Amino acid sequence: MKKFFVSFFCLFIGIFTTQAQKVGLVLSGGGAKGLTHIGIIRALEENNIPIDYITGTSMGAIIGALYAMGYSPDEMEDLLRSEEFKRWYSGQVEENYIYYFKKNLPTPEFFNIHLSLKDPNLKPRFFPTSVVNPIQMNLVFIDLFGRSTAASGGDFDNLFIPFRCVASDVYNKKQIVFRKGDLGDAVRASMSFPFVFKPIKIDGVLAYDGGIYNNFPTDVMRDDFKPDIIIGSVVAKNPTKPDENDLMSQIENMVMQKTDYSIPDSAGIVMTFKYEDVNLLDFQRIDELESIGYNRTISLMDSIKGRIHRRVNADNVRLRRLVYKSNCPELRFKDIYIEGANNQQQVYIKKEFHESDDKTFDYEDLKRGYFRLLSGNQISEIIPHAIFNSNDNTYDLHLNVKMKNNFSIAVGGNVSTTNSNQIYLGLSYKNLNYYSKELTFDTHIGKIYNNLQLMAKVDFPTTVPTSYRFIASISTFDYFKEGKLFSSSDNPAFNSKEERFVKLKMALPFLSSKRAEFGIGMANFEDRYYQTSTINFNEDKTDRSVYHLYGGSISFNGSTLDARQYATQGYREALIAQIYTGREIFHPGVTSESKTATSQNQSWLQLSYMRERYHKISSKFTFGWYVDGLLSSKNFSENYAATMLQAGEFAPTSHSKLTYNDAFRANQYLAGGIRPIYHLSDLFHIRAEFYGFLPVFPIKENSINKAYYGKSFSEFEYLGEVSLVCKLPFGAISAYVNHYSSPSKEWNVGLTLGWQLFNYRFIE
Repeated sequence: MKKFFVSFFCLFIGIFTTQAQKVGLVLSGGGAKGLTHIGIIRALEENNIPIDYITGTSMGAIIGALYAMGYSPDEMEDLLRSEEFKRWYSGQVEENYIYYFKKNLPTPEFFNIHLSLKDPNLKPRFFPTSVVNPIQMNLVFIDLFGRSTAASGGDFDNLFIPFRCVASDVYNKKQIVFRKGDLGDAVRASMSFPFVFKPIKIDGVLAYDGGIYNNFPTDVMRDDFKPDIIIGSVVAKNPTKPDENDLMSQIENMVMQKTDYSIPDSAGIVMTFKYEDVNLLDFQRIDELESIGYNRTISLMDSIKGRIHRRVNADNVRLRRLVYKSNCPELRFKDIYIEGANNQQQVYIKKEFHESDDKTFDYEDLKRGYFRLLSGNQISEIIPHAIFNSNDNTYDLHLNVKMKNNFSIAVGGNVSTTNSNQIYLGLSYKNLNYYSKELTFDTHIGKIYNNLQLMAKVDFPTTVPTSYRFIASISTFDYFKEGKLFSSSDNPAFNSKEERFVKLKMALPFLSSKRAEFGIGMANFEDRYYQTSTINFNEDKTDRSVYHLYGGSISFNGSTLDARQYATQGYREALIAQIYTGREIFHPGVTSESKTATSQNQSWLQLSYMRERYHKISSKFTFGWYVDGLLSSKNFSENYAATMLQAGEFAPTSHSKLTYNDAFRANQYLAGGIRPIYHLSDLFHIRAEFYGFLPVFPIKENSINKAYYGKSFSEFEYLGEVSLVCKLPFGAISAYVNHYSSPSKEWNVGLTLGWQLFNYRFIE
């Protein structure tokens, strides 16, 4: 009865004011400058000025749509200040929804060339199709606009405030006016500035930012609503002569048409704002920009009240807003309809959202299934829509799925002023039907690290999802090799490691961002080394230690890091228990005191733990930390050099991973460090890293080149590195200087471009 009375009261007020003075609000586009519109709306509401209709373009469409579907200025401010809104224009996925179970090891690729069995034409992808990854926007618009679309029946006249927005059809060179349909699609189309936001297809037409043809839709306001008076807010300006050093101004001049930002005095009031240093995505300046709009509107309030005589009661507005929102049906999904996938693929996709067709699921289930599907390598994009069913108050979930092409060629690597130069090449085949299949063949070619790997992966969408990986790999580490980059020279290295193995791994999801893995395999290692510092490279041959090993592992690992390398957000963690057994065979070289081959059995258990984590302290400062530990029952090898080559290694930095250093190797150790990071901008940050390494039992060498354990916790080593990092879409640039405590006075300076990443190893 109470709800009926409130609805009747609002209807009565609406009828009473039907013939009163009508006010239309027109909001221009302008990127982050459009936050000024919120201040204008706040000032109008506080002074009881009515807003009966709204039209907007781009950012004006976002603010206008939020107000049109019942958001108050405070609620708009809270939303646009929130971390959720930041994810719109960053494309970042919350940690709780990163589905690590389906992810492969990151690769150092710069770009992919995609091929399809149906379309043999090459489709190289050197750069992203838009600056902002649409993964978040595709999903969040359902939560934000889906319920209002349902409540209005897809008619924008039935929103809390009747609303229009415009987009651009660049093919037919005309504006598109949205009056009906999905409110989220309309807003998304209106704000899709070329190269920044990916456009969407509506009725078979790619729709771009409305500002291209009409950035201030006063004509739409007059034609559709015929208000008595218009209040206009202009936060943009017509393109001027482009700056040769400003890419965005050049793009704006190429695509944007001139707009008439004026309103005749007889038709209404226009407020024009000018800005000097506000960029397209400066949304963090919401307080400043909203205040500009509020203060300007208050300064003109006497003039506004002189033109607009009608007033609305603020309590009445709040009550109508409450009634409108209470009639927006909650998101509860039942049936799923999929475009862009065959029948077998549809079965696989549906299982990610709910187990049976007769059960409903909510937005949280949709969100988790959405990110699970996109975490693999089979689907490139999913565009979801919610269609309301008034008969049972549920929604149909419509998914437009874009599958990745079957074949891809990846090219990447690392270019450096040091020995860490790498070339990476990868070939992969992907196929999705009732289950997901992936076959990858890739190689790293470099001066120190070389690798050739084949991986076959199958994922089954069972009640408890399972994943199987078969890995065959050959890799070498040649430390301190003589000769030029990629040289075929036979000059030996002081130390080199060769590793060949096959391994089968079975994985299960563990929590949201981790997985449990069980692995078994067999391997052949061959270490080459000298046991003397006096070497005749023309005559001396290396000693060799060969290991034939079998073993297995159980691990719990996960990652939510925001980058393949030089992360600044998220965490990475690995807890690994391993058991190995096999045989070691020692082959003496020319300089070895022993002249006969010897062999011994080797069996050991080891437990390791590693975790790195980053905490955002402020907009400019992030604090990261890193811990690592190893406990191993591994026996000594035939001699000290062989023992150290097989010992556990602490290598927390890119440089240390390609450097052989006895001081940071042990069978049991504790290590850790801190990583303070200062953000200069979205692209650049200064990163400092300081680590300590404490062997539980340091490995020593006696007079006959045999290994033995020294006194527990008797040695301590440290290393530090400071770098300036530029994170680009295709790679990272790092200029660094580092220092090791051992050897003494060990300083290194370098510059790298790309990613320095390795493939799977047998002992993890």
